[in-house]
Amino acid sequence: MLALTPRAGSSARDGDRTGKRSRGPGPFGISLRARFILLVVGLFVSLTLTMVATASYLDLRDDDRKAIDTATVIARTVGRLAAPHIASSRHAALEDVLLSVAADPLVLHAHVFDAMNAVNVHNGLEAHHEPNEITSSLIDEVLASAKRKVMLGDGEVDVAVPIFISGNRVPVGVALISYARPYASEVVERIWFRSALIAVFLIAGAMPLTVHFGNGFLRPIRELTHVAHRVSAGDFNAPFPVERRDEIGVLARAYSDMVRTIRGNLDRIHQLAFIDSVTRLANRESFRAQTEKVIARATAEQKGFAVLYIDLDRFKRINDTYGHDVGDKLLTHVARRLTLELCGQDRRIDCLVQPHTVGGQGAENAPLIARLGGDEFAVLLPGCASRAAAACVAQVALRAVCGISSVEDIPVSIGASIGIAIYPLDGDSHMTLMKNADIAMYAAKTAGGLGYAFYNAEADRAAAERMRMEMELKQAVARGELLLHYQPQISTGSGALVGAEALLRWKHPERGLVAPGAFIGLAEETGLIVEIGRWVLHESCRQAADWHRRGMQVRIAVNISQAQFRDPDGFANTVMTILDETGLPPTFLELEITESMAMRDANEIARIIDPLRDAGIRFAIDDFGTGYSSLAHLTRLPFDIFKIDQNFIAGIGDDKSAEVIVQTILAMARSLHYDTVAEGVETREQLDFLKDHGCTMAQGYLIGKPMTLDSFEGWMEACTSAQDLVSKVGAGPGDELKVRSTGARG
Repeated sequence: MLALTPRAGSSARDGDRTGKRSRGPGPFGISLRARFILLVVGLFVSLTLTMVATASYLDLRDDDRKAIDTATVIARTVGRLAAPHIASSRHAALEDVLLSVAADPLVLHAHVFDAMNAVNVHNGLEAHHEPNEITSSLIDEVLASAKRKVMLGDGEVDVAVPIFISGNRVPVGVALISYARPYASEVVERIWFRSALIAVFLIAGAMPLTVHFGNGFLRPIRELTHVAHRVSAGDFNAPFPVERRDEIGVLARAYSDMVRTIRGNLDRIHQLAFIDSVTRLANRESFRAQTEKVIARATAEQKGFAVLYIDLDRFKRINDTYGHDVGDKLLTHVARRLTLELCGQDRRIDCLVQPHTVGGQGAENAPLIARLGGDEFAVLLPGCASRAAAACVAQVALRAVCGISSVEDIPVSIGASIGIAIYPLDGDSHMTLMKNADIAMYAAKTAGGLGYAFYNAEADRAAAERMRMEMELKQAVARGELLLHYQPQISTGSGALVGAEALLRWKHPERGLVAPGAFIGLAEETGLIVEIGRWVLHESCRQAADWHRRGMQVRIAVNISQAQFRDPDGFANTVMTILDETGLPPTFLELEITESMAMRDANEIARIIDPLRDAGIRFAIDDFGTGYSSLAHLTRLPFDIFKIDQNFIAGIGDDKSAEVIVQTILAMARSLHYDTVAEGVETREQLDFLKDHGCTMAQGYLIGKPMTLDSFEGWMEACTSAQDLVSKVGAGPGDELKVRSTGARG
């Protein structure tokens, strides 16, 4: 299993960083302990300020209350003493009373107002005047309400009480005392000074206790934080203080459960990301990571290694026949056998994903086996730098796979094709090595399978060129780079022109004119042959219809590929639609299929061809004599023409066996009422032989080479008979290139 722990050498650094983080400042640059102390101090200061403010307010209120009460007592005493003097208008005696009262240093002023005589006595001074505004207002209120009135001033309190004479509830005067009261600033300053001294002593005594209890309270939190940082750094084995029974223990147990869940999820994610679920081998991503590590080490040490790309032979047949369950069990058997043979013991993923020692080799040289997907496996051989050693390992792997004879009591026969790439000769990156090993594997499979092959750069270049050709061919269809050449067909009896075969060419912008042999096979593999074949048929019919409208009665012959017969749109419908679109009469169209196609499924061929022949279209068996024709099939096939292969025509005059074969084909065609066309006629002797033995038509270099449209139309205007054709063309030697596909010959 791939390890989830940090890389070697990183744990200490992570631990250092973790420790520093756990002891370092918080998000505001202040540690948790300092914040706790500041919180306690802040609370203490806040409480102290609140207490001082409250005490100041209460003390000030208390001082005011005491001053008011004292002034009230003095005022009432003065009132009782002044009552008889007011009644008898003895103001001098009243003055003595006020002087005695004013002797108190806290009594600022003493007043008695005689309402009956409107006399105001002030500290013994008799004054017949109107009271001042404040005194008048206070006196008026007391006289009006017959109740005590109090007025607080800055540094004093004024208390006015009514003076009554016995038996009369109407005030006859007012006694007013101004009594000293402390200033608010003095009271607050006194209280703050006292409270500050108390607070300083309390803080000095409580700070050590706060620090001590703070450390005791915060220590488990710091420990829990330290463990959390270790976990975040990848150390999932860090111990949580789960034994505590307080809130810290509850939090620690919650953290521990969470970490356990995360660790399980990471293990699961690791399994999904790096381990194949069927075989328990390393998967593609794990193989890539390990290969890149081996590349880095091999580059540093200037050593090589090998990569094996394994594809199972006949696996799809087993999977389709017995189902995916059996297929998965077979893959598991293959993985176990490869592990047993290449790793020395059946240790599966635990020993394969992580390097280990095998056969006395170092752990770094241990092979790694991976399943890439489907039925494809790969083997990384870090200690294998030679082709001979890699071939030896490939043979061991082949024996391991071929040694599986049954799965779940189901007999199976399976093999493998193995491609080998060597670092750095065949690539210096994981992607390049795997691509080249894959190419080598396909080379081994193409050679018949059950073997191995080394990467070949030439084969790779050929494959790249083939891929380029494929892309260019797709573009050629879209860009209209395809064109047709036409080769004439004449009647051997009259020498008249009876038809022309449409032959495909590719006008490549860089390579020039490309013969169909270079691209038709590729078109068949990629499926482009259907689209190309439809274009060839349409263009041929369009041109033949144009000739027909211009009075040139020329039948056009078009080769048809097997893929066109399997066209999902229906081959017969396609042909009839093209005839309708182009306006060509069906009797002027001849379709050619190869002998091998005709013999593959005679009944199916007949089913497709019959409705087209009923419409007037003629059909020819192309390259007759090269396949494995059955006489029984020939009698049932609805064909009109035999086209004799040019290889037989070339032997006329030199090879008696070829002449006998041609005579036999011509005799067979006459007996079956088939017309015949001889391909590749290059000499007058060949033409005379064919005419003498009943061949009805001929085509070849003697009559005319494949020509462009303009050249072919000029040729038709210039030549009116077979003799003219032979004398004008001259027919230099050369073989007609035959391509078994859509109108592609020449």
